[in-house]
Amino acid sequence: MSAVAGEAATVSEAALSPEPARESLSHRAYCQIRRALTSSAMRPGHRLILRPLAHELNLSPTPVREALLRLVSEQALSLDERGSAIVPITTIDSFRELTEMRGDLEARAAERAVRFASDAQIDEIEAINVPCMAAYDRNEHVAMLDHNAGFHRAICRAGRSHLILRTLEGLWMRLGPIYALSFDRPLESLTGLRHPHINLIDALRRRDAVAAREAALDDVRMGDRLLSPALTD
Repeated sequence: MSAVAGEAATVSEAALSPEPARESLSHRAYCQIRRALTSSAMRPGHRLILRPLAHELNLSPTPVREALLRLVSEQALSLDERGSAIVPITTIDSFRELTEMRGDLEARAAERAVRFASDAQIDEIEAINVPCMAAYDRNEHVAMLDHNAGFHRAICRAGRSHLILRTLEGLWMRLGPIYALSFDRPLESLTGLRHPHINLIDALRRRDAVAAREAALDDVRMGDRLLSPALTD
């Protein structure tokens, strides 16, 4: 299932921590595949073959099939002419729509964090960002994306933006495979500049909703600049 040599791994290696016993097997499979999509373990066009995937996840085919169909219903996967699940090929127009939605939601979450985040939560957000920036400086795409998702989850939690987070999780699942297309490109140089995450943290500490919103939008624009060439090549 490896999609990107040296970076992404497999669905099982990208999986979440083991699910509680009360969770169904289909939900366990769903979470593992969803995490693989979000963490860019698969590229657009990747086909998920049922029985090999079930073997990789150490599950029977039935719960894996249920998980795949659930992801198809959420438009994170599609079905090809043979009925196999496949990671969709995203057009540039669809990508633009996804990133616009992501920008709107992450900007709103940042504004809410200005209102609701405690000083301790802002400290936590800053701590989460440290390994994210380190991975960025080392040009480690997968690690950076993983920490970046944790950073934005913390923003949502601090801002009590639970519904926004649920929607963002779905968008990240759609965007993750697209990010895999950019792994052969260096991340944007920050020489003489500050990463939008730093500006967002500063805005939270100053309780500046306008600056927080703009920093969140700048972060999305940075990702747009990285991904757009990969979709037009």
